[in-house]
Amino acid sequence: MPFDLPAMARRSRNVRRKTITIRDIIPPQMLARDLARTAYAPIVAVWEDATPRIMDAYALSLAQMTMDSPADVQREIEAAEGEASRLYLLLDARLRDWTLRVERWFRGKWRGAILSATGVDLGTLIGPEGVRASLETHLAWNADLVRDVSAQTRQRISAAVFDGLRARTPAREVAAKIREATGLARDRSTRIASDQLTKLTSSLADERRREAGIDLWKWRHSGKRHPRVDHKARDGKEYSDAKPPPEMPGQLPYCGCRQLAVLKFD
Repeated sequence: MPFDLPAMARRSRNVRRKTITIRDIIPPQMLARDLARTAYAPIVAVWEDATPRIMDAYALSLAQMTMDSPADVQREIEAAEGEASRLYLLLDARLRDWTLRVERWFRGKWRGAILSATGVDLGTLIGPEGVRASLETHLAWNADLVRDVSAQTRQRISAAVFDGLRARTPAREVAAKIREATGLARDRSTRIASDQLTKLTSSLADERRREAGIDLWKWRHSGKRHPRVDHKARDGKEYSDAKPPPEMPGQLPYCGCRQLAVLKFD
């Protein structure tokens, strides 16, 4: 439920400054690693475990090159895809658990930051209900990304196998391409998990600020080695909901910028 934190802070005897910038809340990469490990890694493992069976069928098909031989390879690929599909229900539950855990972590940090800055305790005022829509959006987004990781891996493996059969490529070369495909999937999963943590916490920061009736915020640059030039130029600048920047911090792909809520008192 929305509330007026600036008014509550004005009534607090702890407030002595005309401007208060709420401290930065930086999400720990441990949460990103947990997401990669519990939701993305099992899908990659399905394709890694299927590789020996796919290669056995490939080697046999290459040796025989009969009418039915490619179908044996196709069946192994489809079997792996079926196993991945059966995992989705379990992984959706894990994604929900992770999303709720991030929300609890951020809520605790937000409560502590507000208490430290203003002396106002939001413990009874904020809960997961206030950010439910954002949580559901990010949950669905992650579920789609998990499926996309599997789909892209299957596509790369299928291309390696059937291109190999047409060109009669030695099995060891095709196996190397399949290992490359699963390696790319694992690397992409790690990047996605980190990016999704940033996006979720950025959305939570925005919603908690609005829920508290705070209109003003400051751009905090991520400090990454290869930043977007316009994002670096915004570092330290103040924005309002009435005059926002072209995009919010943390919402473009792999953007690590954050917003800091600002309270100003006349």
